[in-house]
Amino acid sequence: MEKKHIEQAARVISKSFQTEEFARNTFDFSDPKTEALFAELLQIELTVFKKHGEKVDVALYEGEIAGVYSMRMTGEGHGLSNLKQTVKKLRKVAPVAKRVKYKKLYRLHRAMQQPAAIPKEALLLEILAVDPDFQGKGIGRAMMAALDEYSEAVRRPIYLYTANAENVAYYEKLGYRMMETIQKKDFTAYHMLKSLSDD
Repeated sequence: MEKKHIEQAARVISKSFQTEEFARNTFDFSDPKTEALFAELLQIELTVFKKHGEKVDVALYEGEIAGVYSMRMTGEGHGLSNLKQTVKKLRKVAPVAKRVKYKKLYRLHRAMQQPAAIPKEALLLEILAVDPDFQGKGIGRAMMAALDEYSEAVRRPIYLYTANAENVAYYEKLGYRMMETIQKKDFTAYHMLKSLSDD
């Protein structure tokens, strides 16, 4: 992903994540302004990811950004850097604070904590998004294949978590196995791992 892609990539993630349980349970998408504000936050996030050398790629389909993924080594968070970037742009993103469901956000945070069963040297798939207008064209599968190639090249397994139960079967078909299920009240996070091909 190049700098020029950040704004459009953020819009793709914002658009596709409205049905994703983490985002849906955190933000109030019944307000039409939320999607644009969420995209503003995602631009900050993607900028931080690029600054820290995370693997952030886009999938192009007929010249349009159809999908985005980001991945990093587990344990390498960018909380302080992300906070600094957010503070710099606070006036632009402050309105999103009114649209956050804080009690649910805390439960989500606890459910998303990396289980001990996940190797410390794994690659964490943080974002995987396909624009709804491009779904059904093999974009997601192509991005997952690219992630597999990268995983094999750097010799690290891939770790991901999802809150959408219907995603579990999809990831299992791609070779991921369930490592732990964490439930916090009405919210469940499924933690999955794909080992290297010779493991």
